[in-house]
Amino acid sequence: MALLFRVVQRLEEVCLACGILLIAGLTIINVILRTATGDSLVYAEEVSQFGMIAVTFIGASYAASKGRHIRMTAIYDNLSPARQKALMLVITASTAVLLAALTWYSVRYALTVRALGSVSPALRVPLWIIYLAAPIGLGLGSIQFILAFYRNLVSTGVWLSFDHRDEYEDLEAHNKAL
Repeated sequence: MALLFRVVQRLEEVCLACGILLIAGLTIINVILRTATGDSLVYAEEVSQFGMIAVTFIGASYAASKGRHIRMTAIYDNLSPARQKALMLVITASTAVLLAALTWYSVRYALTVRALGSVSPALRVPLWIIYLAAPIGLGLGSIQFILAFYRNLVSTGVWLSFDHRDEYEDLEAHNKAL
């Protein structure tokens, strides 16, 4: 499981780094060209939008791998450690299932767009290829939550992701030390 986690996380990191560098580089080049010549790259906005789609969906999975996803802890924080563990198992399992279902629907959407033959206006790139970022990111997110569920199932303590413990676990010990 640790190997799967490392492979998925590395894939996310590479995709995010390339996407952000592409968006930043293209934006800088476009600003320089517009300032120097008065003309901008026709495809710059389109490619930047493609990059934002990829960074958004893959970034959500990466956030889950770091335990940095959105959490609402009002109920969770008031539970005993055993009940926190049980709730985390329910949360990670249900989130994994939800993301898997969204992966399925996003694949179906991309295939529908493919069947329609939709292309981007400037570059004429088939949009279904761009929209594959959604099922890839959602699928990776589902894997991240499956790994978090597994870690919570086999390890002591509460884990937000495969390698990040719940930071609130030591809050009680911290308060006693004060």
